[in-house]
Amino acid sequence: MWPVLWLLSWLAPGPPPPGREPVLRVPVWLETNGSEHPALQAREISASLNGAPARVVRVLGPQHDMLLLLLLDLTEDLSLAQLAKQTLATELEKLPAHIYVTVLRASDGLRVLADPSAERAPLMAAIRELPVSGKAGLLESLPAALKLAEVVLGKAAVRVGLLYVSDSSIYNYRDDYINPVINYSDRHDLSRRFPEVFVKEKISRLERQLAALESPLFIVHLSYRNDRLNEAYQTGLMQLAAALGGSARFCRSRQEISGQIAGALERLAAVHRVDLEVPPRAGKFATVQLEAPGRPLVYRNRFALEAR
Repeated sequence: MWPVLWLLSWLAPGPPPPGREPVLRVPVWLETNGSEHPALQAREISASLNGAPARVVRVLGPQHDMLLLLLLDLTEDLSLAQLAKQTLATELEKLPAHIYVTVLRASDGLRVLADPSAERAPLMAAIRELPVSGKAGLLESLPAALKLAEVVLGKAAVRVGLLYVSDSSIYNYRDDYINPVINYSDRHDLSRRFPEVFVKEKISRLERQLAALESPLFIVHLSYRNDRLNEAYQTGLMQLAAALGGSARFCRSRQEISGQIAGALERLAAVHRVDLEVPPRAGKFATVQLEAPGRPLVYRNRFALEAR
């Protein structure tokens, strides 16, 4: 069982934002093209939710505290996993001290390997000692990991993000994603001819299940595979990450691993958290629009609204 209360214990609750709850927490990036720019401020952002003006309650930028959930799903290739571990050790050292990192194992059930910490040594030890074995766990661990992040978002004035580093193959999951139950009485059952349809349907259901969760998801996959089912799986990972405001990056060679991991961590470190007030009777879904004059923004613009 993942220890939600324990994980929250290191976070001092942030002061409640002025005004009323509930809020929608939108991950936002300021596109600077590599140049230095000041972080976004609430006063410079105009926002709308489903076409109606929305009040910006609070903005947390790259200078504010962050909890980064680093989830390792390494079960296939020892040499690729070792390269990823070495890169993580190097890149975690570069993160600012106000970015707290917790390391979790995603394969064979979600488990905490290292407590949230600004100290990098315990994180590196946990990463180094992680065995490369077992069953793939990215898809199965994702709901629990995102819900854990959601609890932190609701309890503390911090930014939160998730990074999965995975070498998973669709054929190595404990759940059976490759043998759909075929309706032989239905000659039009597409799964008889297109088994990747089953993978796509499962991932689409997962996307709908997670649509109300607000933490950005990034995935670095160490080994792009070009068989039919894995291509459907990898497309699904891109779909999931994009729907949650992040991205999935796939390495087609060993040489790409370091750059992809470094790029994902850099992107996560730069995220802003923009809290918007959700009006009563907002509906089941929210379409968000944000503008800041002269400052190009990239952000997640579609959310499902649970009872708020």
